[in-house]
Amino acid sequence: MFSQLVTNVTDTDSFFGTDPNAGNTIVGTIERGAHISMHAWVGNPRMPNREDMGNFYSAGYDPLFYSHHSNVDRMWKIWKDLNPKGHREPTSEDWLNASYVFYDENEELVRVYNKDCVDIGKMSVGTVKKVKDVKYPVKLDQTVKVLVKRPATNRSEDEKEKAKEMLFLNGITFNCEVFLKLDVLVNDADDGVETTATSSEFAGTFSQVPHKHGDKMLMTSGAAFGITELLEDMEAEGDEYVLVTLVPRVGTDDATVSEIKIQLVPVV
Repeated sequence: MFSQLVTNVTDTDSFFGTDPNAGNTIVGTIERGAHISMHAWVGNPRMPNREDMGNFYSAGYDPLFYSHHSNVDRMWKIWKDLNPKGHREPTSEDWLNASYVFYDENEELVRVYNKDCVDIGKMSVGTVKKVKDVKYPVKLDQTVKVLVKRPATNRSEDEKEKAKEMLFLNGITFNCEVFLKLDVLVNDADDGVETTATSSEFAGTFSQVPHKHGDKMLMTSGAAFGITELLEDMEAEGDEYVLVTLVPRVGTDDATVSEIKIQLVPVV
């Protein structure tokens, strides 16, 4: 995978392949490697045409097809982020305007163009405006996205040695009779631009083993997560805000959180 995404991919043509209208077509690294290999591995060798995944006409019958192609899209995004100035999707008008016809979920024929599929922002989990107006306490019975202001940006190495940047979930109230697990992600909000799940970093988990007493009983706790290195990895140290995503896993139907904030904590 490293060779297919990094060492053997010096330009757009080597990753995506050359324009089929240009004559001497060359298949890109991901297409001839990870993409095709997965289809062959999952296809049934006992069937004449290796259905489902192993044959073009039947691949869509296998639910894994959609996970697989989502991962191919993910590799596309990773490759572009490795070198944003040089790694781009093709710009040929022929490529952008190439189209395909599919049946949608309503069994209606729809036409999809390449140019409609290159903007990752169209798969956005939501815009900053939608997550600014959060009123506490926030229920945790579904995924919660909150835009949180940072106390400082672009801190020097000396400043980081003196104080670490911490994300706090205060006042987590939950039913202690059941096992609870909540995952916390940090996303690059990019100062107000649409945010996507592809930019998220796993900050940690809040979980609690049950205390069985016979009756439903609420307990209040909190959690703190160091995010200094996460923001460095995301190249988001200059962002005034970050998008904090809380993903409930189990036992959160009655859970709420009363405050989500970021603070600088002195290193003692």
